[in-house]
Amino acid sequence: MSSLPARLGAIACLLLMLSGCASPPADLAQVRALAASGDALNAFGELARRHVDSYQRLRPYLSPAEEARERQLDAGRRAAQADVARVAQAVRLYLQALGRLAHADAYDIAPELAGAGTAIRAWPGSGIDDRHVSAYTVLLQQLSRLAGGASQQARLAQVLRDGDPPLQTLLAALGHLLMLYDKSGDNERDMVLGLLEMDLAYADAPQQRLLVVLAKTLQQSKSEEYRLAGLRHTLARRQLAQMAREHARLAAAYTEAIWTDHQAANAAKRP
Repeated sequence: MSSLPARLGAIACLLLMLSGCASPPADLAQVRALAASGDALNAFGELARRHVDSYQRLRPYLSPAEEARERQLDAGRRAAQADVARVAQAVRLYLQALGRLAHADAYDIAPELAGAGTAIRAWPGSGIDDRHVSAYTVLLQQLSRLAGGASQQARLAQVLRDGDPPLQTLLAALGHLLMLYDKSGDNERDMVLGLLEMDLAYADAPQQRLLVVLAKTLQQSKSEEYRLAGLRHTLARRQLAQMAREHARLAAAYTEAIWTDHQAANAAKRP
């Protein structure tokens, strides 16, 4: 019984600590913002589909020899597209899971903690002794490990740290694919606009005047289409790079925060 006041003091400190875990860390909003930054993945999906459809756009402008070559390239693009889509989907699913983990009330067990009440006393004559007081304290300690900011920070730190290397690799792959799509789009542009330019150069007969007007209109439309596609490739690559940088930053910040808390906790335990 002599150790009971100390145990009661420990329980009181524990309950104070638990009450301080109710508010989530501010960085949760930054993790959720990262998880919601799906614009780059949406843009990638659209640009990947545009890349796959290149042959259909080129067909009216191809010679028989060019068509045979482009048909073969088209088969390769379509064969690879399923795996390309899976890479983008894996990144999307990871970000969605990260967002759920960073939800403000993901680790909110305040009702359970409130139900634990205040510190208990030993009542040997009524069946509650020091062993039960100790067990009560230990059980609340276990509960506290599941609660609030501390546990959420630790879990996020682990996921961000372990997920960063593969995520960086996949985002780099998507960025590289966008570069290839951009180059392929430039080749397509040169073929289409080059053919239109050639046709315009030789369409100088009076009876071809309407054809010339239509060809020039198509030429302008195609030029703008390819220009905008090139800008979209560039923007999507920048967005993917920004996503990679932000994830790396958060992974480092959370890992550092958990390490600092761990060092502080160890220091507090020392006499």
